[in-house]
Amino acid sequence: MPHITLECTSNVNMDFQSFFKELADGLIATGHAPQMGIKCRLQQSDVYYIIDGDENYKMANLLIRLREGRSKKVLESFSNIGMGLLQKYLQQDVLDKKVILSTEIKELKKGIDLTKNAIR
Repeated sequence: MPHITLECTSNVNMDFQSFFKELADGLIATGHAPQMGIKCRLQQSDVYYIIDGDENYKMANLLIRLREGRSKKVLESFSNIGMGLLQKYLQQDVLDKKVILSTEIKELKKGIDLTKNAIR
């Protein structure tokens, strides 16, 4: 853990690999996310409708799913790390008022949500 998904519209342009590397490094640096558990992926959509349908609008949502048990402070720090990086990588879109950014933290229940890491 964590499982990280960046959901965004297909008109979002950024260096996704660098974003994920910087995000992983930031989460690991907190001491609350093990490197061996981090998995990142991108889900882009060509089909979207934002506000009034303007095709120039963009959205990016960072979903971080992880095992329950971390404090609210830790979860807030994960969310802040993610939002800070979204703002950094999409700075021009933010300045141009063309993007909606969000973060989302979902805690997975121990014993119900199962993981088997065969890489170890």
